[in-house]
Amino acid sequence: MIKAVNKVLLLELVLVITTIICSQNDLSVYAAEEKHAIDGVVYELNSKSNYKFSAEDAIPADNADTFGELSVLGDFQDITELNGIPAYCIEVGNAAIEYTINLEKLNENAEGWHLTKDKTDEVNGINLDRKINRGVLILQSSLDGEKWTEEVIKTNVFTEKTDLTEAFYTTKDLQQENGCYYRIIVAYEMRRKIEDKHVLFVDLDNYEHKKVAEVYEFYVINEEMLDEDSTKATDTPRKELGSKVNTGKDNGFAGEKELEVDDPHYGWDLGTFFVNGYTRETKDDDGRPVFLKNVGDQVTLWFNLQQDIGCLNDDENLTIAEDKNGYDEHFEIEKTNFKHGALIVRYTDHEGKRHDPVIYTNFLSASSRTGADTRVKLFEEGDYEVTLDYEIKNNSRQIGPISVAPSYTNYKIYFEFSIRNGNCMVYPVDMITGNELADGAITENGFCLDMAKSRYLTIDVTKDTLKRADNGTIKADTRFSRPAQDGEMYTDEGIYTFTVRNLYTDGEPVTKTIYVGEDNILTALANSGLSLEDINEQILAEDTIREDESIIVSKKHNITHNK
Repeated sequence: MIKAVNKVLLLELVLVITTIICSQNDLSVYAAEEKHAIDGVVYELNSKSNYKFSAEDAIPADNADTFGELSVLGDFQDITELNGIPAYCIEVGNAAIEYTINLEKLNENAEGWHLTKDKTDEVNGINLDRKINRGVLILQSSLDGEKWTEEVIKTNVFTEKTDLTEAFYTTKDLQQENGCYYRIIVAYEMRRKIEDKHVLFVDLDNYEHKKVAEVYEFYVINEEMLDEDSTKATDTPRKELGSKVNTGKDNGFAGEKELEVDDPHYGWDLGTFFVNGYTRETKDDDGRPVFLKNVGDQVTLWFNLQQDIGCLNDDENLTIAEDKNGYDEHFEIEKTNFKHGALIVRYTDHEGKRHDPVIYTNFLSASSRTGADTRVKLFEEGDYEVTLDYEIKNNSRQIGPISVAPSYTNYKIYFEFSIRNGNCMVYPVDMITGNELADGAITENGFCLDMAKSRYLTIDVTKDTLKRADNGTIKADTRFSRPAQDGEMYTDEGIYTFTVRNLYTDGEPVTKTIYVGEDNILTALANSGLSLEDINEQILAEDTIREDESIIVSKKHNITHNK
């Protein structure tokens, strides 16, 4: 009874450990999320300054209070400084940015400095669509720390109804891949009551005003980008992908028109997408490129911007327009402000599931620099669709000597590609120890399959069991022959033979055999190098068989084995 209970407990332990081992490659290990407050610089400016904190005469205020606290949250591998500002190295995921309002400041008395409505619509040269009212929060991003792009603008933020309890911005993969500077500007007008005015024997309330700008800056980059072995834009081999297509106008980038000589995009390209960080390129049955990666490869998509988006093809009349009502029919992206170009990436996994497309609006303005290579993304196995949708404004149209309204034309650069692992390996893992089992190994514990995330291999498994004939000889009896799955567990006694094929390489299939059980014949097969035919010869030679049927000495093969 005790032995039976122990076997049950052991089986339960095996299943728990196996679940952990066989799923470990599908689980991401996250560090505890950290939260760090960013120290800002506070400028107190005169009421007519339009918050010009970048002016030469703007001096930071000493010991000035802020209206709240700015924090960055994420799984940080390291925190250091870059050009005098905090620099965060992200280990996993993205960073979130939040600004927590000090609600007590909303109730300051009239004699103290308190918030008032600001009817202007400009902050440090940034023109807003709405008046600032009771404070504005602006987030800017920059890949070089010089050219800034507005990502978030929130006006009238300092009210009790404003919900800033959660992050107002999450960093984008594309930004972290390249390393990105962030600047948050919190601007508001304050006033306090001073001695009353006397006008025509009437006392009037009298206030003095000041404008306040809180400025916070920091830097974020992905951990792997700091690795000296990470992919560089100059690495080879590389493959250029996609070409421009005139899609018409306001039709969801669904049309396709031939570029004629009078087309404003005729004869020049906006930029080039290219992939590198792979070992070999092949093609699938439809002619799409397939990039094969080996261990250590980092397949990367890049974009090289070749034009000044404010003066395309050296023509001041040609610019990238702000596409305020952009949408993409193919990716089912609803109408939104694409701004200056929208990059859309959609991933399809090994099960054929299309994931929601990831969209990077304002791509050409915020994420690319003329002549520079911008890292778009690192890619793992799967199928990918990519498009860059953009609109060109042509301001040079004339009828005779008369200039007419500018024309707008939509274009896209669209392409598809796939990533596959170039290996042809599967790893049997002992269910108790977690150790990898070599070809021909034996285990009493059973094992599971680890495909190392190579989702596109074909793996077939055959299970044989041993059957004893009346004369004592052994034969293999095939119990099943079927496709194998990642994480599949094999605990029943038997001989398991795996055949692994990679459909995208010309290599030979790989075969591995694993023995499961305590049978002395299985042990002999695994450890002695004998075949089943050799063992049967020994069984028929009476002088080599003990009563317990363990194999002792083979005169023919000079091999000794004891159970």
